Amino acid sequence: MSISVEICSDADEWDELVERASAASVFHRSSVLDVLDRHTEGTGYRLIGYKGQEPVGIFPVFELTKGGITAVFSPPPRLGVPVLGPILFANEQLKQRKYEQRNRRFIGACLEWIEETLAPRYVRVCTTTEYADVRPFSWEEYTVSPRFTYTIDLTRDREAIKRSFSRTPRRNIDSDDGIDFHITTRIDDGIRFVHEQIQSRYEAQGKTYTVPLEFLVDLSEETSPSTVQTYVGMVDDEPAAGIIALRDSDTVYFSEGGNKPDVDFSCNDRLHWKVICDAKEQGLSLYDLQGANTPRICEYKSKFNPELRTYYELESGTPLMRFVSKLYRKIR
Repeated sequence: MSISVEICSDADEWDELVERASAASVFHRSSVLDVLDRHTEGTGYRLIGYKGQEPVGIFPVFELTKGGITAVFSPPPRLGVPVLGPILFANEQLKQRKYEQRNRRFIGACLEWIEETLAPRYVRVCTTTEYADVRPFSWEEYTVSPRFTYTIDLTRDREAIKRSFSRTPRRNIDSDDGIDFHITTRIDDGIRFVHEQIQSRYEAQGKTYTVPLEFLVDLSEETSPSTVQTYVGMVDDEPAAGIIALRDSDTVYFSEGGNKPDVDFSCNDRLHWKVICDAKEQGLSLYDLQGANTPRICEYKSKFNPELRTYYELESGTPLMRFVSKLYRKIR
């Protein structure tokens, strides 16, 4: 039986499907997609694939048009969202042949809908680490590029997690060097501080930080209270460094922050440790550290002894369109 594709406009129905999908991320939730919709210069579509009456997968996409050229993204660009893409619902009763057949038909139906309805000149998708079989995209002549992230297993004992770290972060977490330091979890002012700190670092390097402050504030205010948490490290009662983390029912995601502080004190090791401890208390099982695609950031985050995991960037378009897109993202 072929798979049909429909647009979902019911947030409750969408979130029920997201809850069914263990491979879905916090970015697939309707409240997060709502915020992305408002801060994307385009139109969002929440696609559901059906085999008869049975939903088999979801695929949120965003249509953007610039200069008469239409492009489709999942996730949308310039908002700091690393992954989104399709999710195929797990069915343990399916044998491999049936699973592959369903995956190929679902992706094929979604790509056909995108082509016939939106007619984009360029498409870019970044999958979650849980969506590993991207062959249907390559069979549709998409360019498939591996990307990487770091994750920390939080199901272990807290001391076991710490013992796995390199010596420097262990020492920094445990040291008592007489500095007046504490971590606070604030919302609006914390988000503003983290944003301003990142913006200043980018400007010092001659770069542009594209994530709007208003987007981060809306994400905090318009999702559930547990979704966005801001951690600010205070030295002598002054903010020195901060991290914004996002949570779903299983994973805490590093989102923004972690810049080198202007004080001679290892704030960031302690901030990451605080995120880990809070996530364990809340029963989460994974910390997605991000940052595994940049050598300079890898050098720091690998000290936490994370697992390297793969996700995929999938692109379709002429070589010129792909070049323009990459140049645009780099400049921005």
